[in-house]
This record gives sequence, structure tokens and C-alpha cells, in this order.
Amino acid sequence: MPKVLPEYLELRRQQILDAAAACFVRRGFHRTTMQDICDEAGLSPGAVYRYFPSKEEIIEAMSEYRQRQNAERLEQAMVKETTLEAFDELLRAFFIDRDQAELAMNCALIVELAAESPRNEDVRTSQSRTNAAVRERLAELVEHSQARGDIDRSLDADAVARLMVGMYQGFVVQRLVDPDLDAGEFVKVARALFGGTFWHGEGAAAPDATAAMRH
Repeated sequence: MPKVLPEYLELRRQQILDAAAACFVRRGFHRTTMQDICDEAGLSPGAVYRYFPSKEEIIEAMSEYRQRQNAERLEQAMVKETTLEAFDELLRAFFIDRDQAELAMNCALIVELAAESPRNEDVRTSQSRTNAAVRERLAELVEHSQARGDIDRSLDADAVARLMVGMYQGFVVQRLVDPDLDAGEFVKVARALFGGTFWHGEGAAAPDATAAMRH
């Protein structure tokens, strides 16, 4: 019997995941059946069940894939020399340098799984694990920045990380209902918030004082 190459197995696995994602976005997680996924992938039920016995295991695989993607993006930010460079890398990786079709699909899938989470413990657990992995890494970045004096040390690092995650999740929801959302302008405002140039009203730090806080 000829040996099946690992590359082939991975391609087939990804084919099923892509088909499942398309089904979840189009029909919703709850209404999608395993047969729908088989039809979308153009594979027999036996071929699909060989890789994933259930929809929940497909979601788990999707979550693991997202975690790997997120880890790579976060690692690229963590190695930057300054806090603002790290933030710029995160904004670029998560908001700008994305294929638009992939971004639209990703936004729809995230919202669909978030909606399913309160009804399905397996989905909730996998999504919670994915979010926690990102949040923990972001909190580590914040703590390093606080140690350098770039971010207010009195702020809870996990709370800052949750705010950053919330900005992305808010972007995802808005992008889903408004495909014309200008990601560049969104990032511009986020950059102003992170860089301290957003607020010019009463209580705003003087430019010299702001610069001194970064050293």
C-alpha cells in the first residue's frame, strides 16, 4: 500500500477546515451538518470523518490554527525594540496586511462562533482558550512596556490586554456589518490612542512631558 505523504494529509485537512468555515458562515454553526461540510469539500463522509469525527473537533482544529497564526503575529511584535513599534506591528498584522476575502470570512466566522458559544460548551471552551492565549501574550507585552516606563504602571496589564482584544473584536463586528469600513483610518485612530496624541483637551500632557515618559 503506497504511503500517504504528510503534505497531502495536511492539504486534505485544510480543505475540510476551509469547507467547514464556508458552511458555518453561510448557514450558521448550528444548522450546518457534517454532510453539508462533506458536500462543500467535495469529499465522501468517510474521508471527512477520518480527520474530524464531529463539528466540535473541527472547531477545535480551527482554534488551534488561529492560535498558531496569532502566536506568529504576536512574536513578531514582541521582538520590536520599542513599545510603539510593537503596537504598529500588531496593527499592521491584524488590521492592514490581510487578504480582504480572507478577512471578511474570518470576521463572519468569529462572530458566528461567538454567537454559538453560550449554547455550546465545546465551542465556548475552544474560543475562550484562543482568546486567553492572545490576551496573555498581550499582557506580557504590556508588562514589559510598563517596566520601561512607556505605559502607566498603575494600570492592570490584563485589563489593558482585554481592551486591546476588545478593539479587534469591535473591528470584526463593524467590518462584518459594514464591509466598506476603512481599516486604515481605524488603525490611524488606534495609533493615536496608543501614542498619546488622541487627546488635546483639558488635562492633556505637554509634548515634553509625554516624551519624558517614554524614556
